Amino acid sequence: MQPSRGCGAFLEAKPSNIGCPSRQSIWIGWNDFGTEHGTCTHRPFPLITTLMDTPTIPATRIAVIMPNWLGDAVMATPFLRALRGLYPHADIMAMHNRLVSPVLAGLPFVNSAQPYAVEAGGKPDIAASARLLAAHKADLAILLPNSFRSAWLAWRAGIPRRLGYAREYRRALLTDVLYPQRRTPQERAAHAARMAEIRRIRAEGNRSSQEGGAAATEPGPLPRRVLRRDFQPLPTIDYYLALAHYLERESAELKAITEHDDVRRMELGLTTAEIDEAQNSLTAQGIPADAPLALLFPGANFGASKCWMPERFAQVARDLARPGGPWRMTVLIGGSPAEKPLVDAILAALPQVASVSPVSGPSAPRVMALGNFNNSAGVSLGAVKALVARSRLMVCNDTGPRHFAVAFNIPVVTLFGPTDPRWAETFFQQERQIQIPVPCGPCQLKTCPIDHRCMQRIEPERVLEKIAEIL
Repeated sequence: MQPSRGCGAFLEAKPSNIGCPSRQSIWIGWNDFGTEHGTCTHRPFPLITTLMDTPTIPATRIAVIMPNWLGDAVMATPFLRALRGLYPHADIMAMHNRLVSPVLAGLPFVNSAQPYAVEAGGKPDIAASARLLAAHKADLAILLPNSFRSAWLAWRAGIPRRLGYAREYRRALLTDVLYPQRRTPQERAAHAARMAEIRRIRAEGNRSSQEGGAAATEPGPLPRRVLRRDFQPLPTIDYYLALAHYLERESAELKAITEHDDVRRMELGLTTAEIDEAQNSLTAQGIPADAPLALLFPGANFGASKCWMPERFAQVARDLARPGGPWRMTVLIGGSPAEKPLVDAILAALPQVASVSPVSGPSAPRVMALGNFNNSAGVSLGAVKALVARSRLMVCNDTGPRHFAVAFNIPVVTLFGPTDPRWAETFFQQERQIQIPVPCGPCQLKTCPIDHRCMQRIEPERVLEKIAEIL
């Protein structure tokens, strides 16, 4: 891989704009991240070039408010490892929603994990969660989400030091603050040009429909606020690690750990229960312990715009499982209950490969849906984690399980469309990221308002080429 052209992130100390001597603030940003057509490239480089006058906060009990998205929670594990290194004897509690429980299960960096309290209907109970947080009697709260709610929880719990980013109008609730850099005028102009291109394409489509005799439809306004539009693209791993660097004084030791990519390495643990559930599920399906597994994840919680076409996933699955092919893998297709239609569409597009291959024998390759395991009850997310750990390959959209693969050092091919890969950079040499440049992207829209060309132009042959590179 060719190295990217000058990469770097920076932190700069700034005085707080609130007259409280305990309040500290710094700025964080990302500059000049190079990409290559079809594959994101990177090289090792220092995460920090400037860090000044940052305090070490004494703490024996620490509360970490975890991200709410699965992938973001996995990208927080380098931060948790760094935090444990800074406070080896502290009691660290992670508060989280139940979706990210498997990320914390088996992880050695936290002493305890506390799910948010929920009401009878499943809605989060904010007041009860604040009481649970207060019961931990933490000296320091570190807020990984950008939400106002997370800052309010820490403030309401009476935690004396509260560290986080100044986002979502919560600055006054924090005692220690980091400021993300906003986009430059040139970057905002480029974003406006992409939105204009989308409007132009939609207008042309309406005119074509009108000329062909079909009823024209008004495109409608595009969202005024687009996800992460206003901030410099910064890898989420680095975004969280900056909080750990804030807690550590500038030192030779700090410089040493930031001059290589190992500090960014994601990490997960496995429990005996997760391993047993995964193995029992495979055994029940007649899949031997030594069968080579490939996992496909065709969904994405972000929105439909992130999703590659089911028929193209089916073509990749056919080639991976083909009895006479080079890989002869057992292909497992995963997804949440809401993504079942995508999984079913892939299976329906596999006329040449049935659920069980016509080639007989215990080692015959298959294409199967995880949702059909255990009498259609599926498997838990913890078992998915264990299945990923024993697999040989993953092919997916930019979705949470992708980060499972990276954390377990499993080769992965990731398909990007409307989102900027810089936000989700994993720094993993065995990952191949595919993104086709289009004038309207990356748009950060959850639903494509035109023809989904960013994903439509990714051909299965390109994906298979990338698979061959890493297997």
